[in-house]
Amino acid sequence: MSNDRWMRVRTGSVCLVMSVSLLACAVFLERDGRQLWWEDRGPVVPHESFPADCSLCHVGSDWSSIREDFAYDHVAETGMPLEGAHALAECLLCHNDRGPVQLFAQRGCAGCHEDPHLGQLGSGCVDCHEQETWRPLAPVADHARTRFPLVGAHVTTACWSCHPGAQVGDFANTATDCAACHADDAAAVLDPDHADLGWTSGCEACHLPTEWGGEGFQHASFPLLGSHLSADCSACHEGDVFAGLPTDCAACHDDVYQASSDPDHLDFGFGTSCEDCHDAVAWENGVFDHALTALACADCHQTDYDTTADPDHAALSYPTSCEVCHTTRNWDSAGFDHSGIVDGCLVCHQADYDGASDPDHAGPGFSTSCELCHATNSWEGAEFNHTGIVDGCAVCHQDDFDATTDPSHAASGFPNTCEDCHTTQGWDGADFAHDFPIDTGDHRGFDCGDCHLVASNFSAFSCTHCHEHRKSEEDDNHSDVDDYVWESSACYTCHPDGEKDFAVRGRRRRPTEKKTGVERPGKREPISMRTCPHAGPERVRSNDSWWEFVERDPTAGFGNRLPGAR
Repeated sequence: MSNDRWMRVRTGSVCLVMSVSLLACAVFLERDGRQLWWEDRGPVVPHESFPADCSLCHVGSDWSSIREDFAYDHVAETGMPLEGAHALAECLLCHNDRGPVQLFAQRGCAGCHEDPHLGQLGSGCVDCHEQETWRPLAPVADHARTRFPLVGAHVTTACWSCHPGAQVGDFANTATDCAACHADDAAAVLDPDHADLGWTSGCEACHLPTEWGGEGFQHASFPLLGSHLSADCSACHEGDVFAGLPTDCAACHDDVYQASSDPDHLDFGFGTSCEDCHDAVAWENGVFDHALTALACADCHQTDYDTTADPDHAALSYPTSCEVCHTTRNWDSAGFDHSGIVDGCLVCHQADYDGASDPDHAGPGFSTSCELCHATNSWEGAEFNHTGIVDGCAVCHQDDFDATTDPSHAASGFPNTCEDCHTTQGWDGADFAHDFPIDTGDHRGFDCGDCHLVASNFSAFSCTHCHEHRKSEEDDNHSDVDDYVWESSACYTCHPDGEKDFAVRGRRRRPTEKKTGVERPGKREPISMRTCPHAGPERVRSNDSWWEFVERDPTAGFGNRLPGAR
């Protein structure tokens, strides 16, 4: 056969095979009528009744990508609400090519879910199950009415783990002892070896349903308290010996007793009943019952006596009868009975005297008779008797003077004669003698800063900033006053009492050319200085002489003041 003929035959054969294959596939698909399965979402159902707009559900070109915003109101469209786990189920799990979904829905749960109980428990799945999960919940409550309520880990255990016939409704004659289910667990325990010790039943004596740790064990013969509670069993039960062990402390703690050195238990013959002083939490802070011993304090505490430095007991020859000052609880807060001791404080308290700094006792030469100011209860709250001390406060109180800020005494130039304002009872409530009247008259109730404009200097004051005077007018009004100046200090010189009328201190008006009055004869008595001297007769006192102002002619200058006898 020629090559050309062979090639024609070969090509024809291939075409024939392909045609037959395509025909077979078409016949198979037409006969089967079912679409292929989609692994992710279940079998694909026919779409003949679906809307023609594919984009309502699909995106892309692979037909397997569903729109992210795809939403379907199952209740509105089908009348069937999707609750619990059904709300998360893929549509195709129910809507597939098994047949009309309505047919399966009529069967209830069994329409979609296989019955593991083989019909032995009836068709009411909801009697035990709910739609969130298949795990039965109601039986837990039902189980509480049986001989074996479900507690701890038993709540989550599958029913058939204890009831082999649970799937067919056989729950009768199930054993309730632990070993029925946990014999293998007991046999596997090696620390301690339950099998060797014969612990093959009665698990509940040590274990709880919540876990296997042994917290349920009641150590009745020796209650586990304090540090014993966290101790490993083998620390006391060596070699897995759990019976016949002694319960006295020394049986386990004799080595601690032998090694004790503060105090040395062996030397002092202390008993081995550790519980007399110690608790089960720790060895430290033991409380010794001193009623149990006839020893003197120094028999145990001589070292404490010898090393005491505040005060030095040995150097001061204090007695070794410690109980005179100390209690059996601790050395601190000793209560020394000063009864009968009325002087000689320095024998014990020289260091306290030398170290006193508020105030410094040694520098000013305070008396060493501590009892003059201090009581025997404490150094604080001393009451210094200032009787006979009328000055020299700064010797002790210079620091108080320097630190005063309201007002600042040092900055304001106050004298350190504290007694001028303060009493010996306390610094507060000082009574300052103000030369200028501030408790009466128009200046009553003023704040210091109203007149003393420089807060740090109370020796400086101002009158002119407050009183509504014009310098030019006051210069005219005081034209005949000797040494007149427009200054606040000059105001005070003529008006020391703060009144409008003035009493000139050692100053005189100059005589005017025109006299409009004469000295009035007769006895002159002091009268009010509240009327203006320019408006009428007035008398003021200067040293031992009385001066009289006479009627003033409005057109004239100031009237002449003439001295007169008292």
